Amino acid sequence: MLNKTAEHWGANYFSVSFNRQEWQAHPLTLERQYKIQDNQMREVWFAKKYLSRPAKRAVGIGVGRAETEIALLENGAVEHYDLFDVSPVGLEYAMSCARDKGFAHKVTCHCRPIMEAGLSPDTYDLATFVASLHHMQPLEDVLLVVKRSLKDTGLIWCANEYIGPDRFNYPAEHAGVARSFYQEIPSVLRNKWHPTLPGPTPEEVEAVDPTEAPCSSRIEETMRRLFPRFEITSLYGAFAFILFWGLNHDALYETPEGNELVRFILAMDVALEKSGILPPYFAHLVAWKTPTVELGTTSINWRGVAHRIRTVASRLRSAARRHAPPRA
Repeated sequence: MLNKTAEHWGANYFSVSFNRQEWQAHPLTLERQYKIQDNQMREVWFAKKYLSRPAKRAVGIGVGRAETEIALLENGAVEHYDLFDVSPVGLEYAMSCARDKGFAHKVTCHCRPIMEAGLSPDTYDLATFVASLHHMQPLEDVLLVVKRSLKDTGLIWCANEYIGPDRFNYPAEHAGVARSFYQEIPSVLRNKWHPTLPGPTPEEVEAVDPTEAPCSSRIEETMRRLFPRFEITSLYGAFAFILFWGLNHDALYETPEGNELVRFILAMDVALEKSGILPPYFAHLVAWKTPTVELGTTSINWRGVAHRIRTVASRLRSAARRHAPPRA
């Protein structure tokens, strides 16, 4: 199964036509995400918002080409990264980038699935899944393994994560909204082979990549249950993702009309979510191993505080016994 996944992604990491089919790759989508992230690249946004200090050691799971992980190293948010993926193609590219930037010594690549990684407990300050958690199964087991590998102050960041229906099996009410709109799109901007909006069946999705979104719809619920503190930043995407299956992707990039269509789709995407008609299909997810409370710029790790209190109390009891007057 994983051999097929590695072969699929290794063949498509650098394919222009493949990447143009991804709604998140369009410049207007990237521009919108930039605004959601307080007008910052996502690596800068995450580091400023969630890291009070650089992560001494981080683990990246399902990293692909590891562009986000390399950026976190480059901007000083991470000091060393252990990178895991099943495709050697992406890992070789990541190491080449690290070498070119002069910090190959800060990267260790592992071409194996995370469940075979043997991660040591209490090791990492940060774990990242960049659009990859929805490929992991069994989902809960993977998250528990990663959670154990984190230090008490550690956190997980799932960037641009797909949290929509499993295997892209859209509910009829979601697909119906997109299909109605699709019929109004000028034919020159649609895929000429599809008079109606196409969409893959779950069987077709699994045939291409057996790890593609087997339990994506359960990601948010599972993370909320397993982690004491959890935050989600919606990146929208339901309307856009469904529609992109049937569009003329070259026209979206190369013609003014295509750009205007993408701009309108993204506006509708936001409106449909905010009105409650469609849920988010994509999001940034952040979860902490232990509960913390933010007070201004100070983050309090209550488990650590409790441990120190117990330690001090134990020392005080020992001191009291040593200095207690002898019994009569």
